[in-house]
Amino acid sequence: MKQHSNKMINLAPSRKPFTLRLSLCVACALGLSSSAAFSAEESTSQVSGAFSQARQLDSSAISSDTETQQRVAELHQQATVLSASAAITQKVTREQMMALHQKEATTKESQQQRVLAQQNQVVYYDFSFYGADSFLLEDNDYDGFHQTFSVTFDADINSSAGDIQSDVFAELYLSQDGGPWIHYYSTDVFSLYSNSGDDDYEVLTTLASGYQTDHYDVLIDLYELGYADPVATISSDESNALYALPLESSDRDAVYVEEIYIETEHSGGALSWLTAGLLMMVAGFRRRLINKK
Repeated sequence: MKQHSNKMINLAPSRKPFTLRLSLCVACALGLSSSAAFSAEESTSQVSGAFSQARQLDSSAISSDTETQQRVAELHQQATVLSASAAITQKVTREQMMALHQKEATTKESQQQRVLAQQNQVVYYDFSFYGADSFLLEDNDYDGFHQTFSVTFDADINSSAGDIQSDVFAELYLSQDGGPWIHYYSTDVFSLYSNSGDDDYEVLTTLASGYQTDHYDVLIDLYELGYADPVATISSDESNALYALPLESSDRDAVYVEEIYIETEHSGGALSWLTAGLLMMVAGFRRRLINKK
């Protein structure tokens, strides 16, 4: 078993892709190509005390430190509003989410999506993750455990058929110290273009409640729209950047101000007699000086 440490390691992504399966299908000039609109917008979601904001990145979407701080502040405002009205939700495991997608794949809508894809283009291709990164962003009490972090990943389509586009979405999970994978975010549908390096996807997350101070691994399942099973997966097994993130929810990241009280103890009677004696000595000393004059 891996030994967790307080230090998060970010490694440059390997050129070797992480591939889950080879699928006969499609690519997607679905009449759903309007899904590209999702990539230009940010979405916010809350699952089991985790609030996330996501967006697809391009060369113009790289954030400066100031912009990142502004986005974190916006996420906190949204989390505050959503927390006030959100019902308490049970944490959902990866197995439960996969079963849900299996059920959804049998719906009429999903079947139509698959038929449309196959009518447009039938080629052999598969999906892979080129890499993933994580960034620790907010630690108010400076204990080394962060309430806000981001995960950025680059997924690709691999095919010898030339340029291919596909509409996909991702499910993100956290595992506390080697425990079960717990779902914390579902992305919107976004588009992949072959093995483009200009379609990274970023998920910014604040853990508001329910997450103990510990080390968490990250797993990402990529789904092709309309299909039941993940088409690619990347986790802490493949990327050190997704391994042992020191995290805690914001209710454990409070800053405590220690107040210092100085209490002076004295004995009232003893102090009074001492003061009176000193005054008498001063008075006697003055009389002597006057008599000498």
